Amino acid sequence: MKIATLNIDWARKKGTSKTSEFLNRFNFDFLILTEAMDLDLKNFPYKYLCSQIPENIVYENLNYTEYLKGEKAFRTVLYSKIPCLKKYPVTDDKTNLALEFETELGNIVFYCTIIGTWFNRKPFVDNELQNTIQDCQKIHSINPNLFIVGDLNTSFRKGEEQFTINLRTTESLQDLFEDLNLINTTSEIEENIDHLVIPKAFENNIIETGIFVDKDFISDHQGVFISIETF
Repeated sequence: MKIATLNIDWARKKGTSKTSEFLNRFNFDFLILTEAMDLDLKNFPYKYLCSQIPENIVYENLNYTEYLKGEKAFRTVLYSKIPCLKKYPVTDDKTNLALEFETELGNIVFYCTIIGTWFNRKPFVDNELQNTIQDCQKIHSINPNLFIVGDLNTSFRKGEEQFTINLRTTESLQDLFEDLNLINTTSEIEENIDHLVIPKAFENNIIETGIFVDKDFISDHQGVFISIETF
């Protein structure tokens, strides 16, 4: 099973058509996009979007309709080869998305998120961090097969503090992963702020972890992926 994530920065660099064309080259089972548009990705029969950011108004400091020249904005979108079984409620449905799927690993939940939509600007970063913590704790109590995926705006490598929101965010996320018995599979990728966090129970099933698109090709983020051996 291959899972990938990328912040496409609203497809501003290459536009929706070329961004879609590029992403259609990859054969992932699940692809989570952040700062996303409603792209037509033909490799995926199923698509799940968070609630759309309101149009034609200033929403959290920005009129997205003007900024994106009329395009509709979705902070998180999940593309899948298989249908979703269940959708979980989240605190902020314009930023987060939580979906359960039946897989060969069992029933797993993807919690798709952005922490730091305005990087370290308050109150947004504090709210987004707390929303993620509270949502994930609640979901994990129902289904511990929790995958946290998306743009955390945080490098977990030592010496890469310039790629982190702040120390509090880093430590809070590390504590969350430890409390929920999760492992960050992408923590050692250099200059990486988008992550795939999975249950420790699947740690020995990881076949490969890597980068599928370099920074500044599609956006100012690099895309990362993992391959997990299924039973």
